[in-house]
Amino acid sequence: MSRINKKVAFFIVFLILVIIAGLFVKTPVDTETQVNDELKVGGMYIQFEDGISDSEVNLVLKNYNLTMNYSIKYNIDHTADKYYIMLDKDNWDIRRELSQKMKEEKKDWIISSPSQVIRKGDYHVFTVSEQAVQDENFLEILDKYDIQVKKSTWCYIRFEDESKNWIPEKDAIRIKSELEKNENIFSIYLDYRY
Repeated sequence: MSRINKKVAFFIVFLILVIIAGLFVKTPVDTETQVNDELKVGGMYIQFEDGISDSEVNLVLKNYNLTMNYSIKYNIDHTADKYYIMLDKDNWDIRRELSQKMKEEKKDWIISSPSQVIRKGDYHVFTVSEQAVQDENFLEILDKYDIQVKKSTWCYIRFEDESKNWIPEKDAIRIKSELEKNENIFSIYLDYRY
């Protein structure tokens, strides 16, 4: 045999031995339980329409399948979206006039990005800045169309249990989708635990 053929034959035999050894040698396996990557939700911020009372909030929540213990902070005031206006989906005149006046005066009266506008039946709910509530030009336009600025009622629901203060994200999403069907609720934001 030539020298090259001996090297090739040796290499093939070596590979066969490595493959056989790989089949019979057991590698150590990590037997520790894997860390649960499930997202945890500690609570929910819920935006209710203007004028809902504490007892009405409790009644709304009791009508849903909240199987865990929870506490409610009613009418929290550290959220930015306090004020809103409701406009008929076909009322383009007031939208056009508000937009035009905001550009002229270089003011941000309403937040009209698609992610901030909430649809409720035939109406759109627009978040209004606190600056707008005190601006006479803004209020004049609203008076012209007989639109009123309303103040949202925000509540924070904190999930409580003896062993943990959170629920799995899938349960929170289920609860959120059930609550969003209520006509008194505009929006719900999940409060994640990290």
